[in-house]
Amino acid sequence: MANRFLHIGFRFVIEPDLENLEKTFDNALDWYRYAPNCWVVWTSSSPEKWHSRLKKHLEDDDIMLICELNVDKRSGWMPKKFWNFIKSHHVAEC
Repeated sequence: MANRFLHIGFRFVIEPDLENLEKTFDNALDWYRYAPNCWVVWTSSSPEKWHSRLKKHLEDDDIMLICELNVDKRSGWMPKKFWNFIKSHHVAEC
């Protein structure tokens, strides 16, 4: 499977154990956390595989969204460090 960016966002009812959560994100080829509840991962795994990995961190009332991120079609403002992360994995001009 080809490498791609996935966006993974949560709404946690109770603050999770971030150390254990980030250990799960270490399964990605690379990842960037840009907000307390939002990550972008560079991965060869599917959204379904990430759901399987992450569901152990969720409580019954938590929510999670995992979707492929198309960085070629974008708008908004992010720190330069984020764009450096994207450019380090993406061959198209960012």
